[in-house]
Amino acid sequence: MSFEFYYMLPSEEIKEKINIVDLIGEYIPLKKAGVNFRAPCPFHKEKTPSFIVSPAKQIWHCFGCGLGGDIFEYIKQIEGVEFPEALEILARRSGVVLKRPAASYQAQTDQKKPLLEINELAAKYFAKVLSDSTIAKPAREYLVRRGLKPETVQKWRIGFAPDDFHSFENFIAKKGYQRREALAAGLLSEKSDARGGDGQFFDRFRDRIMFPICDIHGRVVGFTGRVLAETNDAAKYVNSPETLVYSKSHLIYGLNHAKTEIRQKNEVIVVEGQVDVITCHEFGFANVVASSGTALTLAQLEMLKRFTDNISFAFDVDDAGLTATRRAVELALSLGFNVKIIAIPKAIAKDPDELLRRDPRLWQERVNDAKGFLDFYFDSVFAKIDLQSNIGKKQAVSELLPLISLLPDPIDRSHYVNLLANRVGADQKIIFDLLNNKLSAAKNRGYQDPDAPRSSAPVRKSKLEMLERRVMGLYLRFAKNLQGEWGELKEDDFSTPLLQEIFTATAPLVKGENFSVSQAALQFPKFAGELELLAFAVENELSTIADWKLDEVQKQFLGSLRLENVKRQMTTLTSRIKQAENLGHWQEVKDLSGEFNNLSKELAKYHIQ
Repeated sequence: MSFEFYYMLPSEEIKEKINIVDLIGEYIPLKKAGVNFRAPCPFHKEKTPSFIVSPAKQIWHCFGCGLGGDIFEYIKQIEGVEFPEALEILARRSGVVLKRPAASYQAQTDQKKPLLEINELAAKYFAKVLSDSTIAKPAREYLVRRGLKPETVQKWRIGFAPDDFHSFENFIAKKGYQRREALAAGLLSEKSDARGGDGQFFDRFRDRIMFPICDIHGRVVGFTGRVLAETNDAAKYVNSPETLVYSKSHLIYGLNHAKTEIRQKNEVIVVEGQVDVITCHEFGFANVVASSGTALTLAQLEMLKRFTDNISFAFDVDDAGLTATRRAVELALSLGFNVKIIAIPKAIAKDPDELLRRDPRLWQERVNDAKGFLDFYFDSVFAKIDLQSNIGKKQAVSELLPLISLLPDPIDRSHYVNLLANRVGADQKIIFDLLNNKLSAAKNRGYQDPDAPRSSAPVRKSKLEMLERRVMGLYLRFAKNLQGEWGELKEDDFSTPLLQEIFTATAPLVKGENFSVSQAALQFPKFAGELELLAFAVENELSTIADWKLDEVQKQFLGSLRLENVKRQMTTLTSRIKQAENLGHWQEVKDLSGEFNNLSKELAKYHIQ
């Protein structure tokens, strides 16, 4: 969806109406810490809380991973959305009307609104039938047999559709909605009139346990209906059709409940069924999701990539499950995921739900012992193939070589080629030649490098970038009082392009008598948010240090930055020296070696300090 439709974004009005402490406090528990609030960071694991929220500045910052920003940046990171979507979320929360949407977008929004309302009403209706109606007694008994607790049923809004062709149709009509709107929402079906006129409407879901499907924000957009008693006459599962609000290839079941845990654990587990997801969450494994009534798609994986780079698959152990796993692995690798397989022992259980009901410790062991995807497939293939025959050996190579070719790292590929060659008793060179042929063919077909940049989860800032941000924060906040080497600070001391820009813009001003970060923010509006964040971060960090130690700490920060710069220059020189040696440019080698020796002495000086 394109979001380039706003004539003017009223972000300042939204900021005035939303207190950052109230907003973030709805996601994580905040504790008062002086004038600020503190909590464990929701974006990475940590033992000591280093996530700080400033009510005065209306910004947040994590000293562990380096992320930070305002309310919009928080929603972007926690919800896994881009700025326009964050703007919409916060506009709805604050009651601010976004100005002048394009006519096409407004028309689409107007069409979606009743569909979302009808789906929400349907979820409430089906839940009410399940909890209160006598006709839903078999459904309630079924859920009890499946081990689902009442609070679990309520959390996941599970319901029941009566065995009646017009029950929901009559309900939604009484609520004032047109039958055609309910048809467009996927909750009614239509029997066409033989003469081409309007046909007869009837309920799409009948005599089924209903599982609402929500988007990432928790809005009900569709349903899966499961029969109570399996027969040859009815499909076991019926899903909502594709609608304006429901596209099954773009939705992930349970992500609205799992996204925070996925981000905190930095891992997502993908299972096959909705009951598997619900059971995993009931037993405390809250980073589990499933595809929504379809084989896992690239769009679904790209959505998961917003939250983590690590994915484990725990599909059913039947042939269909193994096929689904292999396809999912290939797609996940193409996006640069680190992929593991959770193997469920056939003799004990057929799926995660059954394994957890048998013994939660068994599931925990399976999760802990998850194998790299190739180790899993090597075991699976060799378990079913006779390696004593040439046919078996060829089959093993045929099945495993395409998977080896998906590995982006040549060292990993080499490891598994050697392993495969040893297992089938073939010359390694032959296997390497076959692999290279496969890689060349894939490249000619326009194969996409798994290392190619993609949308990804929030990236934790490197130690060097965090150090540079500390130095820049000190420079901005205390420039007038900084002595010695601080006066020699220059743009090249920073490797981060944004910090280089900020330094170049502010350097002529920082030593002025009336300089302040607020003044710089007004003068350079494009850096305003970043300037405030840099100053806030360093002020908060230094607030815990005694005054008499401040000078020492400031010198340590600058010294550490100088040390990193020397290391960076030495790395560059090493590369240039090797290149000159290869070309036989010996005078250049001598000159560069002299520079390298001087830097080595400087490096030793910093280490002594």
